[in-house]
Amino acid sequence: MNNLKDFFTLGKLSVSYIIHKIFHLGIIFIAYRAYLFGRVVYLTCTYEKQIRHIQGRDMYSYTSVMKNNTPLAVLGFIVFFIVVVFMWKFVCELLVKVFSYFEYKLED
Repeated sequence: MNNLKDFFTLGKLSVSYIIHKIFHLGIIFIAYRAYLFGRVVYLTCTYEKQIRHIQGRDMYSYTSVMKNNTPLAVLGFIVFFIVVVFMWKFVCELLVKVFSYFEYKLED
């Protein structure tokens, strides 16, 4: 209950606590953007799969069908998510350092 009271009063929360919450909100946003990236890869990257039809004795005909590349979309999602989370972590760490420096200087 004390954190809720501190949330609604200005100047009571520490910089690291605020950046920590912003980091978690950013991860939710990054997961959504990674999903959108994976969806775009799924819809745009297709491959051609051949289907064999039996016409008679030892006679086959082939038809090609365009298929969406699901493994590539999943891989794209995972790589996008990991790379952007590392970049977001770096930005948040820098923000903590910068704002902690200013908080320290203002206390003096």
